[in-house]
Amino acid sequence: MSNTALLLGVHSHQPIDNFDHIVLEAIAKSYRPFFETLDRFGDFKFSAHFSGWLLEFIQKRDPDLFSLMQSMSERGQIEWFGGGYYEPILASIPPRDRRAQIDKLSGFLERNFYQRPKGLWLTERVWDASIVGDLRECGIEYAIIDDYHLLCAGAAKERLNGWYLTESGGAAIGVFPISQALRYQAPFWEHTIVTDNIEKIGGAAILFDDGEKFGVWPGTHEWVYEKGWLENFIKAVLERETIQTAHYKDYKATVAPLGLIYPPEVSYEEMGEWSLSAEDAIRLEGIQSRLSEDDRRFARGATWKNFLVKYEESGRIHRRALSLSAKNPLDNEEFQAALLKAQCNDCLWHGVFGGLYLPSLRDTAWRYIIAAENALKPENGFYYEDWNLDGYLEAKIVSDRFIADFQSKGGSLVGLHIRSAKFNLLNTLTRRLEAYHAKIKQKEPSKEIGGVKTIHEAALSADKETLKHLAVDRYTRAGFIDHLIAGEFDIDGFFSQTFGEAKPDEFYDIKTAPNETRFLSDRVDKTVAVKEGAIVVTTQIKTSARYAQEHNFHFANLSQVTINALSADEFHTFEAARTLELFDPYLNLSIALNADRDFITLSHPLYAVSQSESGVDLICQGIAIALDFGEIEAGNIIQVSLEIKEK
Repeated sequence: MSNTALLLGVHSHQPIDNFDHIVLEAIAKSYRPFFETLDRFGDFKFSAHFSGWLLEFIQKRDPDLFSLMQSMSERGQIEWFGGGYYEPILASIPPRDRRAQIDKLSGFLERNFYQRPKGLWLTERVWDASIVGDLRECGIEYAIIDDYHLLCAGAAKERLNGWYLTESGGAAIGVFPISQALRYQAPFWEHTIVTDNIEKIGGAAILFDDGEKFGVWPGTHEWVYEKGWLENFIKAVLERETIQTAHYKDYKATVAPLGLIYPPEVSYEEMGEWSLSAEDAIRLEGIQSRLSEDDRRFARGATWKNFLVKYEESGRIHRRALSLSAKNPLDNEEFQAALLKAQCNDCLWHGVFGGLYLPSLRDTAWRYIIAAENALKPENGFYYEDWNLDGYLEAKIVSDRFIADFQSKGGSLVGLHIRSAKFNLLNTLTRRLEAYHAKIKQKEPSKEIGGVKTIHEAALSADKETLKHLAVDRYTRAGFIDHLIAGEFDIDGFFSQTFGEAKPDEFYDIKTAPNETRFLSDRVDKTVAVKEGAIVVTTQIKTSARYAQEHNFHFANLSQVTINALSADEFHTFEAARTLELFDPYLNLSIALNADRDFITLSHPLYAVSQSESGVDLICQGIAIALDFGEIEAGNIIQVSLEIKEK
């Protein structure tokens, strides 16, 4: 039997500014016991990658763990891997920012763990050859990808037990392919079976995966530590004469590459499925079910960047950061720090983890985007730019109190950034059909794999309240949405999106001016201005119809917010009035909607059903409000102002 070099690595990351209790729980359940267990076996070599923000957190909140990591590094047990400091998708950010992210983490590791990394953990293994030159410029010699990348490039299944060379524009780098089989087995299968499978590989057994699998994922803390999986696995590996633990740098220095290869733009297999639309993901699942395991690589999903199209909210965060990066003042340290933090990947996509569906992650991204905007000290006024890259101009209104973003799609408000609080009141989420929704309805039982279940096999069952919120929106959630309605319009139809209308998401023509913006369509003509600190929208109805104007707001905690002095986290139909007021004690501000004629108010909390590592979550995204003005004759004008008062 051939000898096997076990290249074991753990990647650990927490979203920037994640809740303290979540990170502390991860430290207690996973990070600390993992290192404490490995510390007892000094001959067991392994590799580690931690995102920069997480290392900072550990250094401040658990200095004993940080010191342990330092001592294990100093004695040569750990090889540290670099990457983007705030865990961006490297292929999605500009080269200058990419190099800044990598150099920042490499510098931290060199100062604190006495080694400048040669290897790089590639966030979510999103590969794009365009990053190769920047990696080499930053001193990176090899990166971690998936075996799936190489299979998609035509590599033989039998030749995945080593490293390959790849190049772009003459810059070459090594790539190590993680074994998909091993990452599904460890630590979920019995340790003896995993060890046997490693022994059979020969060459390099490459296993580099989430550290959270070792204690944070459901059921794993008991299995890995209390029942001893990790310690038993380490002992079993060390007892096998045919297995030697090794560092990637040493393996690369002593073993020749298996060849030259050009991986396509791809991530791991599941990511390609998640980034498809729900309909296409279901179709792909059907196609793949008819293929052999070896042939599945020929029917793969979309690229990671498709999340930026699939979810408008993701695209807005990403492209706003791109727009800011293009204005990058290199001598402005406040701006630089905020921009790099805004590039954290977690809020931009959604798969088995909550990701984009978690409002707190989006809030954090917008907080740093707003901080970067503030650092530029923009003058008050109206600005026009296609920063959203949809082919149409967007209007950005800057005032001392807020920055408001209006887009041509729907002539709607898609960003309302409170500058002092660094909070986006339009950080809502549109309810969408997801491929896993059908499985929730079917309440399929989970499958047992080995000693503990993987999150990929978690049961997707839900109660009646959750199932009620599986409604799908027909248009993008925003503010100042125009509805010309045919037929009935009530709270049930508003919530379920079954009321009749046409073209709420059409693109309006935009007419720019220094102090106002006009949006024109065949249905309405509306003008946006700022008067006495309020956003004032004047809408002329071009055809007689029942007119309603929709507003969607997001708050950190809707259960604390009131609408007309009642709980905003309930369904309401308010009698005719000319004003409506919301109050948020967290931000200590009120939002007033005032009109020049009576309207009936319909409001309901906006919840989205999300898949997560624990199964199914019902997550509050904000509040949806409709101002129903009733039947309006063609040519009539309605004026609505949105006023923000900070208490």
